[in-house]
Amino acid sequence: MLKTVGKWLVSCIGYMLYTLALLLLLLWLFFPKDTLRGHLVQYLNGAYPGLRWQVQSLTLHVPAGITVAGIKGYAAQGNLKPLVQFDSLVLRPLLAEMLHTKRLQAEYQLSLAQGIVGGTLQRAAGHKEFHVDGSIQGLELAECTLLAGLLRRNLQGSLSATFAGTFDPSLGKISALEAKLRIDNGLLELKHPLLNHSTLPFSQMGFTLHSRGETVQVEQGVVASELFSGQFAGEIQLRREPAASLLDIRGTLQPRPEFFKGVNTTPVLESIQVQLKNKPLPYRVSGELYNPGIHFEEFSMLFQSLEKELK
Repeated sequence: MLKTVGKWLVSCIGYMLYTLALLLLLLWLFFPKDTLRGHLVQYLNGAYPGLRWQVQSLTLHVPAGITVAGIKGYAAQGNLKPLVQFDSLVLRPLLAEMLHTKRLQAEYQLSLAQGIVGGTLQRAAGHKEFHVDGSIQGLELAECTLLAGLLRRNLQGSLSATFAGTFDPSLGKISALEAKLRIDNGLLELKHPLLNHSTLPFSQMGFTLHSRGETVQVEQGVVASELFSGQFAGEIQLRREPAASLLDIRGTLQPRPEFFKGVNTTPVLESIQVQLKNKPLPYRVSGELYNPGIHFEEFSMLFQSLEKELK
């Protein structure tokens, strides 16, 4: 009896494996890649209407998953260079986890700007949202054209990060985010020169982000530059137009000799240097993201006088 049951069980398992293999083969041979590629373009155009999207190819690799290559977003009017470009996106379903939780789960890997963004995503129970977590490695900010357009200035550096958040694909919107970021070998172009500096070079900058709704908290910010070392924290109030988001960042910095390079020694400069011997320089960066201003708190009048002497 047991022998007969064993043979029947082996036969059933073998038949199931054969059926599954045949199904995967047929799916690979007749995979409606053009149809799905069209749906993906349609979704991107709907979720991000400010851009015109193109997708080069969409293929199925068994068992690796789906690979989407050449995802590009162009300005709606007359721009031949893409503002957003992803070299490839790989999605691999986590079948065992899906059977256990009864929810869609997958691993993803996104290649862009010489970097890799990878992690897992899971459909939230009873919701349209997805939980997403992952990491970023070696992403070159200088190659992120959309970011430069958002800030309306050049930004360089290699970004690495870890993150977890909640994403609604129907709205193309992140509703919650926790992230820890670091930028190495960076350079930020300044809209308004600070003393004799039109750029802010830094060897490293790090901070954490906590986002809930329209408010992003910035915490544990540190920066190391040839001009100064410093720390900062604050918040960003998001707006429908990202460039109009409002910054309110406060911190302190310890100027290095390069900070005052090229500034003539005057009573104003001597007064600043004397007062800074016993304490760091406080500052506040506030205003719209694309054009914020910097205010040196109780030192502001002295810095305004110093700026006038440089003109």
